[in-house]
Amino acid sequence: MNTLSNSLLSKDVRLQLKASDQHDALEEILSPLRSDARVRDWEALRLALLAHSLNETFREVPGTMFLHHCRTESVSDLVLAAGRSTPGILMPGREERVHLIFVAAIPEALNNEYLRILGAISRVCSAPETMQKLLNFENTEEFLIFLERGCRS
Repeated sequence: MNTLSNSLLSKDVRLQLKASDQHDALEEILSPLRSDARVRDWEALRLALLAHSLNETFREVPGTMFLHHCRTESVSDLVLAAGRSTPGILMPGREERVHLIFVAAIPEALNNEYLRILGAISRVCSAPETMQKLLNFENTEEFLIFLERGCRS
């Protein structure tokens, strides 16, 4: 059974994104996955997520969080990465900036259990009080512990 802590590793969380637009934010968030053993082909993963992000409407909490995801054989297991931007990132077709961006890649053969994890992340981020805490944590471990705890409830 996949859990958030098995899929979203500390090394794959960026709490201070430098990017100001969607493309650069995705590049910055994906960068640590280059050396991830779960990623078979980083460039294929990158291209799949970028292509899918052009018309992505899945799991958005307006003004706070956006989740990009794709099914791809470039990963061997569910892989998550996250980035946070204090000023926010402009997303095409949206008026409000988003402050948290999650990316998820899932192998074609993996069952739909990953939807439970993505849904839990979305649920945690949609509550204003928990989102505010996620935006204020100063270290990655606190961010991950809080997010994991929220996903379990």
